[in-house]
Amino acid sequence: MDDPRSERSDEAQRLTRRGFLAGAGTAAAVGLTEPGFLCRCFAQARTEGLTAADRDCSLVVEVRSDHVFKTQVVRLDLLRDLLKVGLTALTGLGDEKQAWHSILSLDDIVGLKFNQAGATGLRVTEPMVATLVASLTDSGWDSAQIVPIEVPHALHEKLGTTPPRRDWLPDEVPFGEVRDRLSGVLEQVTAIINVPFLKHHNIAGMTCCLKNLSHALVKHPARLHHTKCSPYIGDIVALPQIRGKLRLHVVNALRIVIDKGPDARPPNIVDRGALLLGLDPVALDSIGLEILNRVRLRGGLGKIEDYQGEVTFLPAAAARGLGRCELHQIEYVRRRL
Repeated sequence: MDDPRSERSDEAQRLTRRGFLAGAGTAAAVGLTEPGFLCRCFAQARTEGLTAADRDCSLVVEVRSDHVFKTQVVRLDLLRDLLKVGLTALTGLGDEKQAWHSILSLDDIVGLKFNQAGATGLRVTEPMVATLVASLTDSGWDSAQIVPIEVPHALHEKLGTTPPRRDWLPDEVPFGEVRDRLSGVLEQVTAIINVPFLKHHNIAGMTCCLKNLSHALVKHPARLHHTKCSPYIGDIVALPQIRGKLRLHVVNALRIVIDKGPDARPPNIVDRGALLLGLDPVALDSIGLEILNRVRLRGGLGKIEDYQGEVTFLPAAAARGLGRCELHQIEYVRRRL
């Protein structure tokens, strides 16, 4: 369990790297963002096309429970509560439905971008899909408007959702010094809710929000892994075809992979019982890296950077205007259920 000094519920903290890893809660509490402020940020982002770095909204909300697993099976009722609390804390709105309506339009075709790599070992994708679909349909969206990506096909039949396109767009697009074709699903959906895992990665250092988008939405990802996937991750996510559709990131950290990722195999899987939500994928990945490092340190593994060097795609993505990677620029809210 994390150092209790670092678990200050219902607080937003400005963090330093040393303070995070020490778990000492050294930063001053600044209070939750005023109600409705983030709602206005969401609305402004939709109408003006702003990126996360354009807004003063680098807020990361982590909601955890020690009871989300019952004999290794996810409790759907508690997972739904984690999502509700995360959405309302992030948006400053009173309930789940209001929160979703500040993020999405009712006519959106909503892509839910999951990650099939490691899903079999983690065993938390199906409950996450079911929870998000139920939350959205209860809030006014038809299940046919929801397109879960990288999930078992049987789930579409079970939940009434629409399968994703599996083709590639005909024209190559340039990003940085590279060109490639993008996934046809980007023409199918009008909005993307990114639902990554939090995992160690043996090449990039870690994988969470940014890599879950970049290397899954281009046709030839294998050639983009040298130089630790940087700057390719940021270059791809910064493409308007992707960045312009991003609405929310919901990190599935019910179980995390702390070593030998991206595969998910015991004993490298740790139960965390958490969701992390935010607008800023760089900020979420930066917090995710610190979580991985803190759990690794407790397990005697050492920090990822001590073995693999700096996770270079984070500052590169920040330089592309995708968000903030400096911890003192991130408001980190933690709640426990």
